[in-house]
Amino acid sequence: MKYMDMCKKTNGTVSTIRNERGGSQTKTLKFIGVIGLVAAVAVAFVFKDKILAAFNPISVVATIAGTNLKETDGRTNVLILGSDRRVAGAESGRPVLTDTILVASIGKVDKDVVLISLPRDLWVKDLNGSHKINSVYAFSKGGEGADNLRAVLQDVLGIPIHYHVMVSFDLFQEIIDILGGVEVTVDTSFTDYAYPIENMEDNKCGRTDEEIKKMGEEGKSELEIYFCRYEKIVFNQGVQSMNGDTALKFVRSRHGTNNENTDFARSRRQQKIITAIKNKSLSIQTLVNPTKLKNLYDAYAQNTDTDIDFGAVNSFYLLSQQINFDRVVSVVLDDRSPADQGGLLYAPGDKTLYNGQYVLIPQTGDYVQIHAFVQRYLFGGK
Repeated sequence: MKYMDMCKKTNGTVSTIRNERGGSQTKTLKFIGVIGLVAAVAVAFVFKDKILAAFNPISVVATIAGTNLKETDGRTNVLILGSDRRVAGAESGRPVLTDTILVASIGKVDKDVVLISLPRDLWVKDLNGSHKINSVYAFSKGGEGADNLRAVLQDVLGIPIHYHVMVSFDLFQEIIDILGGVEVTVDTSFTDYAYPIENMEDNKCGRTDEEIKKMGEEGKSELEIYFCRYEKIVFNQGVQSMNGDTALKFVRSRHGTNNENTDFARSRRQQKIITAIKNKSLSIQTLVNPTKLKNLYDAYAQNTDTDIDFGAVNSFYLLSQQINFDRVVSVVLDDRSPADQGGLLYAPGDKTLYNGQYVLIPQTGDYVQIHAFVQRYLFGGK
């Protein structure tokens, strides 16, 4: 959920401020079915082997009384990461980049959720030096990635991070397939002629190096040269039933027609999948199916790096019953919005200090302004 709608509460309603960013950035994870996923896994923990008892109101109230989530000033903050890790294939051995970086702040008293998205290009400093924030996890030594990234985000946002959870492509697809697919309304029809085919990244499509070089000199596009690496995908307007593979294509597509090639368009699609996963995972058909719940838990356990244990998941599930998820507020730190809407970053023209890379840094040179912005959204009435 990297670049998202920014929803702002005004007079009791939620208004949407659009933030678009075009451009092609290959091999990134731009989905976040994580919120719905966490809800599904929480259900698996809570209802496994005691489904009927969980519907007993007395039992639920008694359990709520014993919840013990970590919190600060009445809010529990969770770092949600989407990784481009693959357990198999040509890219399975490369470093894990966290291309979706999101902090969900849940108000135990206010019963609200504020989602804060950070751009992958934010330039930060940690114990291993200075680099883009999406590489902090990968550059950390064994087992320290999540802790290092949490420390960085606490510095950037000025709030404590109580928990973290990271999911991968594989988990996203598997969860949707376990649920039996999801229903999604496609608002705008689009075609993507350049959707990358997995494990074809190094395929030369039967051409020699000399032929490839000549085609490049002739001005041929990458799609023309490496035609076999891509497939054409089409999504028609209207309600569609999507399995895991189709849903992943829906949220990852970045070259769609009809203005579906921007980060804002992808964010809208991601939010649709989030809602679809949440609705399906919390449906009665899922809650009363022990086999499905066990499969959800097994998928979660095998594909997730998290410090959210059984007790915390149980507490998250119970707290989620009190949250109105239609009232979630989403904000994004970027370089394009007005300052009071998250536009607190800028891209320096001189890239010498940043290894020649495109990066984003705070406009004020430090994080004080960002801290104030975050505090306003968490405690200032949004």
